Amino acid sequence: MRGKIPSATQKVAAAAKARPAETKWSLIGAAIGALLGLLIGGVGITAMGGAAGAPAAIILALIGGVLGNRYGVSKDRPVR
Repeated sequence: MRGKIPSATQKVAAAAKARPAETKWSLIGAAIGALLGLLIGGVGITAMGGAAGAPAAIILALIGGVLGNRYGVSKDRPVR
């Protein structure tokens, strides 16, 4: 188990270095989404007769991260 964590960390760092725009825009999108979510507050999620509250910051951070990632992919050059 000890060898897997540093190995995974090195793989993530190598991927981030190989695709800098993708990484940058993913983080920017997640940050903007989280800030907008903090302004909104919370949202209710209902399904099958039940309801649960969820912080909008988490939901919008995930959505912003995905959108930022897609934009970053379009800005990066193809990795060969």
